[in-house]
Amino acid sequence: MTIQASLTGGAIVYGPLLSDDGTAGLGTAVLLRAPGPDAARAVLTAGRYAVIEVHRWQFGGRAS
Repeated sequence: MTIQASLTGGAIVYGPLLSDDGTAGLGTAVLLRAPGPDAARAVLTAGRYAVIEVHRWQFGGRAS
């Protein structure tokens, strides 16, 4: 995964999502601070992922 240099200060954690037995890669999880959804989507390398989901989140859970 490539993270844009401008947002690396907002990266909290990222890594692969694996099947329960660890044999199949299911995707990538990224938790980061970004100014908005478009900036968050731009962190992942375009064209590498079939789907990119962005969810508003804050420490302690999602905002209501």
